[in-house]
Amino acid sequence: MMGAPTLFPNATGWRRVLLVTTTAGVVTVLIAVGLGTLVSGSLAAASAGAGGGGTLAFSFLSLALIDWADRHAPHLAIPLFMIGFGIKVAVLAVVVLLVRPGDWLDSGWALGAGVVVVLVWQAAEILSFSQMRISVQPDD
Repeated sequence: MMGAPTLFPNATGWRRVLLVTTTAGVVTVLIAVGLGTLVSGSLAAASAGAGGGGTLAFSFLSLALIDWADRHAPHLAIPLFMIGFGIKVAVLAVVVLLVRPGDWLDSGWALGAGVVVVLVWQAAEILSFSQMRISVQPDD
């Protein structure tokens, strides 16, 4: 009996996790933008796109860094992840403190889309990570 088809069957390791999470994030942003348009109009859609898109970009960059490290310098994957996370938090803090949102930004839609993207991203990451086959025994 065949199992369910797998997204990105030729991608392995962190690359597959990156592709699955990014796809889930993009779909979530598109749904949030569509919902914003239907419920509250173009400003809500733009706000959802900005909040969800910004969250997606930050999440993508940190996971892309892990994917790169895993392929080129596996011993640096965890330290680079920690550095990337710290930089991501610092940049987000600077943006929140120094960049004044325009009148067009509906903070509810931006925050809502950002939170939903994080939740969907994390769920997709956990599900795709759980399907990774990582050896816990050293190669002898």
